[in-house]
Amino acid sequence: MTYGRTMRSIRKQKGVTLNTLADGVCSVSFLSKFERGDSDISLGIMTSLLEKLMVSFDEFLFIHNDHAPDHLQHFFHTAYSLYLERDSKGLKELKKAQLDKWEEFGIDTFHHNALLLEVYESIVDEKPISEDKHKKNVKTLSDYLFGVEVWGYYELSLYNSTLLLLEPEMVMTLSKTAYIKSGRFKEFEKVNQLIMSVLINTVIYLIGPVNQFGRECSYTRELKEFISYLEEAAIPEQRLSEKLHLLQMKGLYEIRIGKKEEGHSKVERSIQMLDDLDSPKTAENIRQYLKQIEY
Repeated sequence: MTYGRTMRSIRKQKGVTLNTLADGVCSVSFLSKFERGDSDISLGIMTSLLEKLMVSFDEFLFIHNDHAPDHLQHFFHTAYSLYLERDSKGLKELKKAQLDKWEEFGIDTFHHNALLLEVYESIVDEKPISEDKHKKNVKTLSDYLFGVEVWGYYELSLYNSTLLLLEPEMVMTLSKTAYIKSGRFKEFEKVNQLIMSVLINTVIYLIGPVNQFGRECSYTRELKEFISYLEEAAIPEQRLSEKLHLLQMKGLYEIRIGKKEEGHSKVERSIQMLDDLDSPKTAENIRQYLKQIEY
């Protein structure tokens, strides 16, 4: 379906006539040609038409894509799903498709996507990438991320998908870069949620696995800094899941630096809230995680 046909579908569903929508924006004949798919329109005219229909660009694209996520969301969701399902064949096919697009269009983002899939593929196949190749891949991705002036949905998704596979120093530097360079998108909910996810994953990474809780924490100052970023983000009340994550992170951080009683209390409170909110599986996962921590 063309963008014009999607526009016509929305217009008719809202009971708006062709004349009413075109009035003050463009000619009726021009809008009619666009809706038939016989002509394209400028971004400015598209914006004005959507404003008259009281439809956001996100809503328009969601409808245009047949109520499915956009291509970026679809790619990262598909890649991660194939990884979780340990679908080596699916990962290889998706990687080939990205490499083919890279060769056809010469756009480096397709290459970056293929590198991400290569990492997932090596984990699923239990065939580690050689150290030299891994370093080369990491350099390619990090060079791109460091070189981007403003981080949007794509950069945050790419980094969030590879964060746990990088060295601590690289993670601390890139996560701080992500937080600073995505600042202008804080009011854009889809991107804001990704910023929160990057910060939460960074804290989880720096806290370390459960078998390290008995050792001295090497990143106390950095953990405190990233938790402060989460606090500064002022998570809206309705996003309870992220607020609970923050409470858990604070608790685990306190346990990690030796404030066991205070930290344990915070994590237990988050578990109780999850139980109260009828999320037993999530609550049990955290409960089991807490049990594994060596006091």
